[in-house]
Amino acid sequence: RQRVVKKKPPRPHIEALVYEKINDIPIYYHEAQAVSSSQKQAEEIMGSSFLQALLISRILRFLIAHLPAGCEVLTNEVGLQLQKGNWCAADIAIYADARLEQIPLHNKYLNLPPNVVIEIDTKAEPAQFLTMMDYCYTKTDALLDFGVEKIVWIFTDARKVMIAEPHKDWITRNWDQEIPIFENIALNLTALLSEKR
Repeated sequence: RQRVVKKKPPRPHIEALVYEKINDIPIYYHEAQAVSSSQKQAEEIMGSSFLQALLISRILRFLIAHLPAGCEVLTNEVGLQLQKGNWCAADIAIYADARLEQIPLHNKYLNLPPNVVIEIDTKAEPAQFLTMMDYCYTKTDALLDFGVEKIVWIFTDARKVMIAEPHKDWITRNWDQEIPIFENIALNLTALLSEKR
């Protein structure tokens, strides 16, 4: 009888576990250490929870129905090239005025800032920061410096939303309050989630 030897899956290269690079700081996927030590598979740490996925789905449906013509809504961790050697990912990026029409269809990150970025939690491991919020603030500042006009952070555990715009005080709201997104368009997360599935 021939003995079957199961091969261990190849250990991912550490660079493959870099989620973002902001201010020349590599930021790894949450629990990347467990992947590099073969305790977990890369797919286990890169996925979204049901609540995160549902929120993205509901927000996308709302935006597509309410945004004016000429707007493009991109999702699936859109890669944004902030500057050479620095990049980050966006859960949802809204581009207005058909600016993307000038961009060729290529497999590269975008070096054009969106009008609005919407983030739902994060897949980052903020080991280089004192707290998770320090990471969020750093990423928000980098996106504002890049030229993004509004960043909306949705935090599922705290049920809070943080809204940041250049040269304005950042504000925090509850899920049941109106969240301004673009021009006169606002959404309410509690209402979105209460819609019949």
